Amino acid sequence: MTRSAALLAFALMSGCAAPPMQFYTLGAPAIAQNSGTLPASAPVLNVSHVTLPDYLDSQDILIRQGDQLDRSPNGRWGSRLSQGVTDLLAAHLGQDWPGYVVTTQPLAETPALRLAVNISRLDLDSSGQGALTADWALIPSDEHQPIQRSRGSFTAQGTVTTDSGKVALTRTLVEQLAARIASMSPRP
Repeated sequence: MTRSAALLAFALMSGCAAPPMQFYTLGAPAIAQNSGTLPASAPVLNVSHVTLPDYLDSQDILIRQGDQLDRSPNGRWGSRLSQGVTDLLAAHLGQDWPGYVVTTQPLAETPALRLAVNISRLDLDSSGQGALTADWALIPSDEHQPIQRSRGSFTAQGTVTTDSGKVALTRTLVEQLAARIASMSPRP
């Protein structure tokens, strides 16, 4: 009888267990890169690690409710959010600027251009409104060339009732940023 009661209690408690933790990325590896061969003399664009406010640069998937940040109980980023944003920007720029070798890794040679991005705001609220504010600079290795600076604010609406919806909304905002950066004419 005691054994039956223990098995019944275990079965009931296992039904109350939390869903398994899910890990998400912004999808950068899934973006097709140009498969064409670049000449050895192709200029290099180094995408520096994107900076985010400290409270955002974690693996937590967050939603803002006024002054409060709510962390997802079952979803996390597969890496720090800044790394995911850096990878997604590099993947998009690799597509949009096919004449450049776009990398996030240091190379033996000095890159022709370096992209520095600072995201000062990246918020999703409980109503599904997303906002991203960033400034960025394309910094040429030739110090006689001007630095190209720009700033932008982006918004999008989406669902935030699921973690996959939050990820999709975040991806949309970062892709808007990538498209704006890509619209600049790079000058090595």
